[in-house]
Amino acid sequence: MSVIVKNLHKIYKRPIKEKGLKGSIKEFFKRKYEKVHALKGISFEVERGEILGFVGPNGAGKTTCMKILSGVLHKTEGYVNVLGFDPFKREKEFLKKITFVMGLEGFLEEVVWDISARDGFLFIKDLYEIDDKKFNQNFNEMVEILDVKDILDVPVRKLSKGQKMRLELIASLIYNPICLFLDEPTLGLDIISQKNIRDFIKYYVEKNNAICILTSHYMRDVEELSDRLIVINEGEIIYEGSPEGAIEKFSGKKIIKFTLKNEKDKSRIKEEKFKIIEDEGVYKILINKEDVLKVSKNLINNFEISDLTIEEPELEEVLRDVFESS
Repeated sequence: MSVIVKNLHKIYKRPIKEKGLKGSIKEFFKRKYEKVHALKGISFEVERGEILGFVGPNGAGKTTCMKILSGVLHKTEGYVNVLGFDPFKREKEFLKKITFVMGLEGFLEEVVWDISARDGFLFIKDLYEIDDKKFNQNFNEMVEILDVKDILDVPVRKLSKGQKMRLELIASLIYNPICLFLDEPTLGLDIISQKNIRDFIKYYVEKNNAICILTSHYMRDVEELSDRLIVINEGEIIYEGSPEGAIEKFSGKKIIKFTLKNEKDKSRIKEEKFKIIEDEGVYKILINKEDVLKVSKNLINNFEISDLTIEEPELEEVLRDVFESS
């Protein structure tokens, strides 16, 4: 069983509104539409036991694709098969095998806001017809791993983002789905909570030989979890392969990292033509490999540098550069 996508297209109709009162009156009597081609013939497959990182800028088509795979949206054209099912039919057996997590917009957040997570889990048990033995085994294991025992009886609305996300993961996985669609699962969480969520996702996929398709703007999620990476932009796949391969393909860049000795130089460095990122006193320049020597000499000759290193860029920096220049 796997996820198969062939020549997938999705076209939306979006209303066109003219400006001003005249435009509003026209729209009331005769609305005009334009076509938006969100997905343009993408194809890929994901096998059991694999985590696929699915990344791209906002509006690239990531969430649209995930919604089609989970049956929330219907495709315009192409072939989609998830675990042997046509997702859009939303058959009961299909729904028992998949889960779709969108940040904090989960079951507990939407349905059991004013009651405890424990009661929410019992509701899911009845909804998915989970037998007592399987439910108790999954529940106890996940509660221990995600360390949520002390918050099970607290109303969901009173919990922090990190606490809610850990509980949402339990709610999404307690019925043992084998296909996980995770759309920004660590969105808005602190660094420790992000790591806890990543560790649990990896554990779950390995234990259950599950399929996971993951989108995230946090490249640490993608780098630590993904066996394979798809980069999508404007509805088209522009790369498929390893995260390391993406750096090699798109980069052609180096990172110059340096620190400055005095405050005067910290003001002057902002006047340089390079795009400089400052993080807790460490300055970074993403630059073409062929310009490294020239830029390094310029920095050393014109500023009091206390430390300077030249490094390979991280995936986040590479993809940001690709999308900003496209």
